[in-house]
This record gives sequence, structure tokens and C-alpha cells, in this order.
Amino acid sequence: MSFTTADLCDRHEAGVRVVAPGFRDYGGLPCFSGPIATVKVHEDNSLVRAALEKPGEGRVLVVDGGGSLCCALVGDVLAGLAPPERLGRAPRVWLYP
Repeated sequence: MSFTTADLCDRHEAGVRVVAPGFRDYGGLPCFSGPIATVKVHEDNSLVRAALEKPGEGRVLVVDGGGSLCCALVGDVLAGLAPPERLGRAPRVWLYP
């Protein structure tokens, strides 16, 4: 997959939104696409675990931590719940502290 954000926005102006600065990508790929599933939590990762235990179906998981930096929301154990074969693609997790 190869595209630039500007080209994507030009082609799909009404159907595309761009993630604001502040997000951190833990998926390891330079670009990706897919429907977004958002989990909003505050210093509790139980909803993150529940989301990762379900089939991903190619979705991008966005974890909104509400601005708190007091605890980890995704670590190696939770990341291990989302292997590529369960998602149908490489796993994608974005965190917004």
C-alpha cells in the first residue's frame, strides 16, 4: 500500500479524516488503513482487553486514555492478544494519552 495523506484527502474529501498530532503508533507499519474502533478509558485497560479479545476484522484500534499518563493501557500481554492472524492484517493499535 502506498499513498500520501494529501492525495488520499484529495480523492476522498468527504469520507476521510486525519488523525491529529499527539497519537503514537505501536503497529510498526509506515502506513495503513481500515475502519476505526475507539475505546475510551481512564486509567483502566479492561475495555482495551475486551476489544482485543474480539475478532479485529481489519479494524484499527484507537485507545483514548483521556489524557492520563498514570498507567500503561497496552503492554506486551495485551498486544499479544491481537496477533495478525486474528485481525486479518497486521495489528494496529494507536494510543492517545
